[in-house]
Amino acid sequence: MDNERPTPLVEDIETTRKKLESWLSNQRDLPVRIPELTIPESSGMSNVTLLFDVQWQEHDETRSESCVGRLQPQVARPVFPTYDLGLQYQVMESIGRNSDIPVPELRGLELDRSLLGVQFYVMKRTPGRIPPDMPPYNMDGWMVHETTEQQRAAMWRAAIDTMARFHQLDYRKLGFEHLQVPGSTPLQQQLDYWQGYLEWALEGEGHAICQAALDWLRAAQPAAEPTVLCWGDSRLGNIIFRESLDGIAAVLDWEMAVLGNPVQDIAWFNYLDATFSEGLGMPRLAGLPDYQESVDQWEQAAGYPTRDYNYYVIFAGVRYALILSRIMLATGQAREVQGNFACQLLRKTMDRLT
Repeated sequence: MDNERPTPLVEDIETTRKKLESWLSNQRDLPVRIPELTIPESSGMSNVTLLFDVQWQEHDETRSESCVGRLQPQVARPVFPTYDLGLQYQVMESIGRNSDIPVPELRGLELDRSLLGVQFYVMKRTPGRIPPDMPPYNMDGWMVHETTEQQRAAMWRAAIDTMARFHQLDYRKLGFEHLQVPGSTPLQQQLDYWQGYLEWALEGEGHAICQAALDWLRAAQPAAEPTVLCWGDSRLGNIIFRESLDGIAAVLDWEMAVLGNPVQDIAWFNYLDATFSEGLGMPRLAGLPDYQESVDQWEQAAGYPTRDYNYYVIFAGVRYALILSRIMLATGQAREVQGNFACQLLRKTMDRLT
């Protein structure tokens, strides 16, 4: 599957292990050992993930802690033009300090590229189960074979409740007022970003489907929107559920966090599920609540109106179609830049909602 993911592998894993060992020793102000580093096959498309145990001596006993490292990708054709690991780390740190939203316990951030050649951060590994992306959780894997319909429904609803609680946080008190650009609404900022992303990601070739959708989004912008810190990549695959599946252990992957109307997160949550069911011509996993029920649950829990939900469904479709189109181009599948399932689903969604 590596050819489908423009994410580099760490070529010299032993040197990386030693450097991380030294860095963590300095962070903790005591000598630590990292016996082994591994890179999971399910590592995401826009980060390099390292798994390792940290060992140290304390009161003549060997202590250990399982950790996860996230490294900024460094490839010729990355998924995104820039990566702000500092912002990702700050979001998790602030949420963990100022709310009851479960996030991983952080162990350190390194913005100096001289150590590993890229920025990175380390967090304590949170035990639990993550719905798989490859293959998608509705097609195969533990959610298909090891859960009941009642458990799936409970997981889905727990994710929406957690998202809604997050949306009730004040982005100013969290320390993200600086993300607002004077003279521009958060939505205008995002539309400008994704227009620029299209031009960068397609390397000047253009994208008829996504450009038409972006033009519609710019013309149909809602007015007087609420503003919160949005998760950005709100989906089941970015949540660690407890082993017992009776709750959420941690919310992951804040790399797309942005100021905006919080309805965009519930729209993305539903749309990403649809891409791996309707988009692939597959039925949804039995037991998952339907999308309107999910919207109603979020609206009641978050306290925000959902009148612009369909607008943000199209916005979700554009974002995902552009990201997948970039991945197609970056991995030598130029014929699938506009023919991929995400673009075809966006086309159908535009026909249905506009």
